[in-house]
Formats: sequence, C-alpha cells, structure tokens
Amino acid sequence: MRLEGWKLKSLFVLIFVGFLAGGAPFARTQDVVVKGKVVDPGGAPLSNVRVTLLNPTTGAKFSLKTKKDGSFIKLGLPTGAYQVKLELEGYLPLETAISVEFGKAEEQKFTLEKVPLKMSEDPDLAEGLKHFQAGDFNKAIEFFEKGSVKFPESVEVNYDLGISYLRSGRTDEAIARIRKALELNPNLIEAYFALGECHFAKGETQNALDAFSRALEIQPGNAQVYYNLGIVYYNNDKTDEAILYFEKAKELNPKFASAYYQLGLALIKKGDFAKAIEAFETFLSLEPAAPEAESTKKMIEELKKQIGLPGPAGQPYS
Repeated sequence: MRLEGWKLKSLFVLIFVGFLAGGAPFARTQDVVVKGKVVDPGGAPLSNVRVTLLNPTTGAKFSLKTKKDGSFIKLGLPTGAYQVKLELEGYLPLETAISVEFGKAEEQKFTLEKVPLKMSEDPDLAEGLKHFQAGDFNKAIEFFEKGSVKFPESVEVNYDLGISYLRSGRTDEAIARIRKALELNPNLIEAYFALGECHFAKGETQNALDAFSRALEIQPGNAQVYYNLGIVYYNNDKTDEAILYFEKAKELNPKFASAYYQLGLALIKKGDFAKAIEAFETFLSLEPAAPEAESTKKMIEELKKQIGLPGPAGQPYS
C-alpha cells in the first residue's frame, strides 16, 4: 500500500532488562534495548535509514542509522512513549508511536514505501514519446508498455498506447487500450475519435458510428465529429447522410477545407455538379497548395464540361 505523509501506529519494542555485575551487592542498572529492522516493499533490507526517537514529554531525542542488513539497536533508552521517525532519500518518511515498557519483548519490522515516480519524469514514457514523434510506432509501443506497468491506471498512458497501436496497424490492441482509457475517463473525446477510427479501419461501420456519435454527445459543436460521421456514411454509399454531415461541418467551421473537398465528392455522387464545383473551388481557395489541388482543378474542368460552363478563357469546353 502506498503511504502518504506520516503513518502512526502503536507498537512495543524489544526490551531487555539487564543487571550489571560489580559495585554494591544490591546495586543494579536497568538497560532498555530497542531493536528493529527496516525493509522495502519487497522485503529487502534498507541501510542508512535515519531513525529518530523523540520523547515528547521529556524532549529527549536519539538518532541512529540502520546497518547493511536494515537493522538498528538503541541501548539505554529510558522508558516512556516515543515518536519514531524513519527517513531515507527516495522513500516516503514513516512515523510511528512506540511505548517503551519493561517486560515487553517484540522486535518490529518497518516497511518504507518508495516515493511515487512522476509520469513527467518517467524515462520510459519520455523515450516512447520520442519514438512516437519520430514515427517509429513499434518502438514507441515498447517503451509505452514499460511505462504502463508503472502507471496501469493512467488515462494518458493507455491512450498513447492505443494511438501507437492504431498507427502501427494493430487495431485490436489499439481498441483494447483505448477502451481502457475510456473506462478511466468516459468523457475523453479524443479517445472516441481514435476508437471510431479503429472500427472504421476494420470495416465495423456501426461501431464506428457509435464511437463518433458518443463524441458528438460530449461536444455537439465539434466540426471534426460531423466530418468523421460524413466520411463513414460516404464510404458506405449513404450519400444524403454524408452531404448532411459535411454541410454541418463546414457550417461550424467555415475554414474546414477537407469538409469542402469531401462535400464536393459526395455532391458528384449525388449528381449535383454545380454545387460540387462550388465546394471544390472553396477548397482550393482555402488550401491552394493541398496535395489534392491539381486533381481537384482537373475535376472542376471536367464538371464544367459536363454542365456546359465556359472554360478558363471564357470559351466553352470542346
């Protein structure tokens, strides 16, 4: 169990009452011995742990460190109630309350928990991100998986793994990780985008629609969601629905160039060449250097021929 702050518990420490020889016949000195051992969560001994014993009533304070085997021993400790503080760099501090009494004999074992590693400082996650940004998704997966062992309930780690699996073409593993991220955060809209993309890649149309529709519930004004739904409908020959969603996407974001391009394609399927030309021309005005620019210009020319519009010089197409 991970410890937070200081934990208190009552315990009895091993006490030896000894009698020293010598001196007057009936003179004797009583020594109290406090013994203990400090280990990590795996049971390995921890050396150099600072052990501080403080009697809050008298103000008496004693300090010592554990040996290589994790053990410590304090001789000649007066009886009474003590606060024991255990400290070691890299571990959470631990505080316990002990009662030192004659006739009580019990050796205590203390367990120190490691200071939780911050995700932002984790070397495996940092390395995974570096490979992801370089486009080496398989290598990114290798390091993200290592990170997931340390942070199994992290939304970010599960999501990053899901995206890495998706980009490497391993959609089933991607779906598993993305669904885990959604279990941890049901309103993570990016995860629904990724989940929809996974199902779309697998040809699972309804599952893709369900994922994108859930994203739409979270953000009703998100133009990208409408665009993605339009793509799914377009690829399933549901042209009217596709046009509806592409129109909504560009309405929400008038500078959404891809929405105009896909709308143009859907309008060609519908046979509405004039509106398709208009959509393509808007696309070119927004992204004149797009990879599809040249092919789009040729489509515009062909569509104008089909409906008898004049060419670039004002002359009819031959």
